[in-house]
Amino acid sequence: MEHDYLLNAATVIYIVCYVPEMYANYKNKNANIYNLPEKVLMLLGTTFSLAYAIINDNPALIINYGPLFALDLIAFITRFYYVALNHKKKSPALTSVMIQTEYAPVTITVVSVD
Repeated sequence: MEHDYLLNAATVIYIVCYVPEMYANYKNKNANIYNLPEKVLMLLGTTFSLAYAIINDNPALIINYGPLFALDLIAFITRFYYVALNHKKKSPALTSVMIQTEYAPVTITVVSVD
């Protein structure tokens, strides 16, 4: 293909856009469960694109979609791991204490985080 550099430039830009998100997820050890379906769809789309490239034996597309597939797979696994990890954490324990005052009882709720 004569203009493969355009496809390669798009891939590089795509990868550069992913780096801050992956770094933030790793650093914070957190991920939002609502973004997980987005990662599933991105991985599915990249899988179909890579399959198309392989079936048509197009080296330019394989070189383009191979790294994107790997990046989407790593992003999905990372996101899924942190969502599962954060889902398993215990909720904060609530303790209520009733205090009798001169005028009325007062309930104080204390949140205990381990």
